[in-house]
Amino acid sequence: MSRLRLPRGPLRTLLLLLPLVLLAVCGCVYIARSLPQNANHVLDPNAYFTGPGLALARAVDHLDTRRIDQLVREQGLDPNTVFDRSGRPLLAWPVLTANPKGLKLLLDAGASPNVRGQAGTAAAFESALVPAAERSDPDYLTELLMRGGDPNTRNAEGQPLLYVAFKHGRWTNVQHLILSGANQDTVLDGADHYDTVLSWYARSGRFDRLYWLLEHGGDPTLRMHDLEGARLLGTAQSNDGRMPIVEDAFYRDVPEAMRDWQRACQAWLLDKGIGRPPMPPTLRPRQRDTLPSDQEAGPGSIAL
Repeated sequence: MSRLRLPRGPLRTLLLLLPLVLLAVCGCVYIARSLPQNANHVLDPNAYFTGPGLALARAVDHLDTRRIDQLVREQGLDPNTVFDRSGRPLLAWPVLTANPKGLKLLLDAGASPNVRGQAGTAAAFESALVPAAERSDPDYLTELLMRGGDPNTRNAEGQPLLYVAFKHGRWTNVQHLILSGANQDTVLDGADHYDTVLSWYARSGRFDRLYWLLEHGGDPTLRMHDLEGARLLGTAQSNDGRMPIVEDAFYRDVPEAMRDWQRACQAWLLDKGIGRPPMPPTLRPRQRDTLPSDQEAGPGSIAL
């Protein structure tokens, strides 16, 4: 019987590699099928937990309510005393692994949204609220806030949750934090007395969001203060007393899509007796040449 002769050249190489490709594809399919239904993450609890904490983390991954009850209620394992190798609390695990059902199971088992570690890496000093504020899905943060999470928590860098959500572009999370009691007038840096969530959105030209914040109690009149010994202290160029949020509402140049919202913010301010301030001295010379005088409206201003 004659042997099958393979063609020479690239086609021969392709035919020889075909069985290996098929095996690799089959292996990937097998691995994917062997994961639990809820496993949409690749983090392995073995790399993060040990002992009873590992058993509890696995139970949370597999949504094993019976095993969680056995560990917590029968064996007395307190989920608030379980931390991963870096010192991060167990409740952060289902947030990091995108497991909302597991998060609820841990909360039902007595885990506190406000628990944070006392040692380890910087992340150890953050409660589960911090990674929840970073997520695009607001359900994690909402669940933690509904279970008693502190909306005024700060991350390991001392930044409030409002800023954590803001810098990750999570406007819905910002709203949920404020509706849950977050202080809008908390400053990012103690040296900048005006640097609040209103300032962040005003600087970025998002006057639609600034209007919402104004309607929900944010203070736009927070003022700048010159530091003692500052070069401009007592001069005409001094920043002392300026209200940057109000200045942005009247003078910041924004895209056409934001003009109506900027005018709405101006109307809100005027209605509250907050008048148009002088043109800020920080405006670039080019803008000074093109903008109206201090007594006139800035770009996008409403007519008095």
